Amino acid sequence: MTSPVVLRTLRFGTPLGLLAFWWFWSNGSESLYFPPLSDVLDRFVEVWTGPAFRNDLVPSVVRFVVGFALALIIAIPLGTAFGLSSRLRRDALPLTEFSRSLPVAAIVPIPLLAFGPGFGMDVSLILFSAIFPILLATTDGVRGVDPQAVETARVYGLNMRQVLREVILPAAMPPIFAGIRVALAIGISAMVIAGMLSSSQGIGAYVILAQQSFDVLGTWAGLVMIGLLGIVINGTFLLIQSRVLAWHTGWRRAAKEGS
Repeated sequence: MTSPVVLRTLRFGTPLGLLAFWWFWSNGSESLYFPPLSDVLDRFVEVWTGPAFRNDLVPSVVRFVVGFALALIIAIPLGTAFGLSSRLRRDALPLTEFSRSLPVAAIVPIPLLAFGPGFGMDVSLILFSAIFPILLATTDGVRGVDPQAVETARVYGLNMRQVLREVILPAAMPPIFAGIRVALAIGISAMVIAGMLSSSQGIGAYVILAQQSFDVLGTWAGLVMIGLLGIVINGTFLLIQSRVLAWHTGWRRAAKEGS
């Protein structure tokens, strides 16, 4: 088994090593498209401590939070219903499979016509892209709950609402969180695509404008910010997951030690 020290070294050492390689590899570069990392970082600080922070970064984050929150509010109850009812799941399957097969970029004209460019369109695209991984993970998580655990809870006098709250949803939480993590990455991509295709605000809009004006350093500054935003969002999610699923981690550890 790999020791925790080795795992921690790999976790933090690998990205630091890649940054060091990028720094020395690009040092003194005269390429128009691959400028030195030092120049990229200087432009990054210049861009994101200026008006772009308020005009592009903040609107993107707000739209992502609203769209993703709506995806959670819709997908988890709907996925729970699908997991509990085989008939409902079967009837909704064709629509679900059809909708989740559509690329985000392909449906841009629909919310663009419905809401116009801006907040409503961006939120709807993020919602559409993020809802299906959470929906499917919730459905599978609820379906995978041990029927004996449900029956035991009913024997002890719990009604269906209590069984759902105390047994089914806690047992389904690990796959639900796995689906949410997948949806986070897809939602960030949808946020950027929405800004690139139609919005006048947001990180995607900033990057596409920098590309069209041949601002290479500005383009790199936008791409670095997208990557950092993904790291922050994913790290925040993992922190929440570790707290919510602390019982599951302890249970797995106890089961492993018992075996």
